[in-house]
Amino acid sequence: MPPAPYTRTMEATAYSSDWRSCGWTWGLSLGPLPFYVPLCLGTRPSGTREWPLVPRPRRDVADAKADLALGGLALACLTALSVASGALLDGSFLRRRAAIAARGRVARAAALGAGVGATAFPIGRYWAETDLAGLPYSGATASGKQPRAMRPPITRVNPLTDPIAFASRVLTLQWGPVDGSIAADTSVYPFGTRMKIEGMGWGVVEDRGGGVVGGDRIDIYVRRRKRALEFGRKRVEVTVHPPPAGR
Repeated sequence: MPPAPYTRTMEATAYSSDWRSCGWTWGLSLGPLPFYVPLCLGTRPSGTREWPLVPRPRRDVADAKADLALGGLALACLTALSVASGALLDGSFLRRRAAIAARGRVARAAALGAGVGATAFPIGRYWAETDLAGLPYSGATASGKQPRAMRPPITRVNPLTDPIAFASRVLTLQWGPVDGSIAADTSVYPFGTRMKIEGMGWGVVEDRGGGVVGGDRIDIYVRRRKRALEFGRKRVEVTVHPPPAGR
């Protein structure tokens, strides 16, 4: 039989993975070069300011070598195709000239594509304020999952107060409820512990943090920084549903 649920008062803090609050930024990859160009603009809570179009060290050498290898492979494949198409056009002088011109255009386009990293989607998220500066940002929780915001069933959403969110959920068929991600002291609340938080909804312990210590503190993931600032930090009633033994 699973452990019985119980209720206790906890100090809950809302947090988000918004770039202003965390150490990442949207960036444009510069292909095999070890740089990216930040695309964000604004001031972080730490006081540092993010300016657009300022190159920074991007990522490690292994990733740059991968870009270079993919670019070279694309160049080789496109060049081979251009040569093969030229062989089919041999004959008249005009056809030979057209084939030579076509091969030149394809080779230049392939070289340019390899240079700017066109073999992969060029825009991604990168660390910016930590010792991981320049590395791609994953944003995963300590349990290896992507954080999720609590979401009630669509029948409890008022389309008049948030018409855009309501329409988005209707169009994407996201009608059901979703348990959000909670950070807690996993020595007290192991991964998989479900919690019903007063005024917020249901969540699951999927993360831990250095400042979340003891059984009376939790962090609640929300999607937007504005929502995190609105909720702030407060004491709330939480109903804890421990996971079954052995999980």
